[in-house]
Amino acid sequence: MATYETAETKFITIHGVKHAYRLFGKSEGIPPFLHIHFRGNMDWWDPAFINPLAAKRPILLIDSTGVGRSEGEVPTTFIGWVQAVVDVVRALKIPKMDVFGFSMGGFVAQLIALEAPDLTHKLVIAGSGPSAGEGVVNGDSQYFVAVASGRTDEENKKAFKHTFFSWSDKKQKIGDEWWERMTKARRDRAPLVEGQGLENQIKAVQRWGSGEFGQEGSYDRLDQITVPTLVANGSNDLLVPTGNSIVLWKRLTNSDAHLHLYPDSGYGFLDEYHDHFSRLVNDFLDEYTIQQSHPPWREESTVKSNVGKASA
Repeated sequence: MATYETAETKFITIHGVKHAYRLFGKSEGIPPFLHIHFRGNMDWWDPAFINPLAAKRPILLIDSTGVGRSEGEVPTTFIGWVQAVVDVVRALKIPKMDVFGFSMGGFVAQLIALEAPDLTHKLVIAGSGPSAGEGVVNGDSQYFVAVASGRTDEENKKAFKHTFFSWSDKKQKIGDEWWERMTKARRDRAPLVEGQGLENQIKAVQRWGSGEFGQEGSYDRLDQITVPTLVANGSNDLLVPTGNSIVLWKRLTNSDAHLHLYPDSGYGFLDEYHDHFSRLVNDFLDEYTIQQSHPPWREESTVKSNVGKASA
């Protein structure tokens, strides 16, 4: 069974655009699709969090359009990101998935549940919040700017540690351990999004927070989400204020929503508390599992045309 470290990078071409993805872990079951944070790609997950999930279920990672190893231009709206994910999932003939979104990926996850409810089995939203609305507040821009501005490995490490973890020596040491695990997990890691792609991501984030998006937002539509949902965050998230996660949870009135906050932690709670959070996610996904009328999905049933492989 492939792990995060050994999973092959595969490619599938949709509408003339080649998208990179990895499908690993168990060979059958309902796969969680995991959407990464701002500037990230498939190489920016913590193996200490991902591998316990992969031991129990298939895991699907996709580089969004224009991100990592995927071709094309980064869309300036999250609806555009949703369409890319849905196109890949349907092309792979995956009938149902759990949707996991971290931070900016949590914005996309909400919209997937709203725009593709037939594909969405359960929803996990980590370190994220709804689009603009009453009670939703912006974080201090200095932290977003720090993460957006890093260009060297050292600059990125400093910015991510400072915004992901509490500032005590103990917590910053945990940040060092996380960075070491993540950056050494795979060879030839794709870099963080930069240039025009970064500008387009910033435009999408600004649009999400502006309230000028019509049906492209989530705030006024969250009661339409009916699948079981887990909302989680650290107690002091500097990038997406923890209060926004609480607002999100409160507005999920029809989804049997759970809320879990981790003490003395921030945006990087899923890496700091990787053992506990992976168990929590596994337990949540194991509960309420639908009884499918069709045979369990197997990786071998996925589409073979236009699919290629690359080294890890």
